[in-house]
Amino acid sequence: MARSAAEPAGPADTPRVWETVVDAIGPKVRDLRQQAGLSLQQLARRADVSAAAIHKVERGDMVPTITTLLKLADALERPIAHFVGDEGPTTVASVVAAGAGAEVTDGSGTTRTAITAAPERFRVGGAAVVVEPGAEGSSAGPQAGEELVHLLEGALEVEVAGERHVLGAGDTIQFPADRHTRWRNPGPGAARAVWLTTRGS
Repeated sequence: MARSAAEPAGPADTPRVWETVVDAIGPKVRDLRQQAGLSLQQLARRADVSAAAIHKVERGDMVPTITTLLKLADALERPIAHFVGDEGPTTVASVVAAGAGAEVTDGSGTTRTAITAAPERFRVGGAAVVVEPGAEGSSAGPQAGEELVHLLEGALEVEVAGERHVLGAGDTIQFPADRHTRWRNPGPGAARAVWLTTRGS
């Protein structure tokens, strides 16, 4: 006999917790693969798992073994808990609201305010940077990737691996992130820039 709309849902009508977790694995794998710009074949090579198996996992046609899930988690640079947590798949885009980014002042007159989402989701990190007049700073991080600085206002002297460049408003400089870098504001006013960093693969 059919249940009327007024009757409460019974246990058989409500997905069990483990079913919800299993159903979310495929969409999480697909979302992370697409965010990383990987084809099925590229992820298959990284994870040493067949492209056909990954396709079935993403479609929900196959539940991955623990070994397969460990390989996919490693290839997608996520802890395995990301795939078996009870939260649903993450949204494709992340929005950082105005004023919500963490602000860091290094004590030398340079202030960075984060403008990008959590680094575990995306390869590009960025900050709105303010360098006070006469302030200077340096970095020598041994990280792969690239940095890009677009100066919005003021002047900035940037030295990368011994090369000196003078930027004015509207100028952009791009360089490998593993090079020793120094910067200084020689102008009478604050220098304001957008500073982006990409992590190496």
